Amino acid sequence: MELVIHLLILLIVLNCVTKLSLWRWWQQALYGLLLGGFAWWSLRWVILQSKTQLTDYLQDTNTLQTLAILITIESAIGLAFSLLWLNGKSMKLLDAYASLLMFPVVFYLLTQVIFLTTGKDFGMVGLTFAAAIIVLLPLMAQGIRWLLPDKSSRVELHLQLTVLVCMLGLISTTHGQMVYVVKEEPLDWVSLMTSFGFFLALFIVGLTVHRLKWKLNR
Repeated sequence: MELVIHLLILLIVLNCVTKLSLWRWWQQALYGLLLGGFAWWSLRWVILQSKTQLTDYLQDTNTLQTLAILITIESAIGLAFSLLWLNGKSMKLLDAYASLLMFPVVFYLLTQVIFLTTGKDFGMVGLTFAAAIIVLLPLMAQGIRWLLPDKSSRVELHLQLTVLVCMLGLISTTHGQMVYVVKEEPLDWVSLMTSFGFFLALFIVGLTVHRLKWKLNR
């Protein structure tokens, strides 16, 4: 389950960065500053967490249901924005939305950094982590813009990542106690990774074909 959560976090970050690549540089910097400020502000609660508590949170039914609702709402917003934009329409509210899921992601990542830097000054670790977010987030967004100069390609990438986040998010937040499960079986990591690899391969192929088509049209 931990590997699935990490894959979900990676997709959420990539999806957020892709959406930020559609914004102006000062808007990207402002959002990075907001997340960095949140990381520094939440440090007082992060240092009170333990690995056991985090594990309990990720296995708690109410927590998983809340995460599933948040992922569904964010996915719906991402799908609505992408489909409207690709059809030549837009809504300012959807355009201005980046990602609320990044806040719990930042909280979780900060706890992992604290666990890995045992014995270090918490204040310095939190400040360094916040500064890294402020600097790296806009740089990653600019990197996406450089790799995909065509704005429609970035919107399509955002659409595809949103679908992946929704699928993987609902899988990872499903509680293990099912009514119709006959017997408990260990998680089939091979099948899971094969399915994820298949979707990732299709995504890369689609992105490559679209990019080649865009270059030929130019």
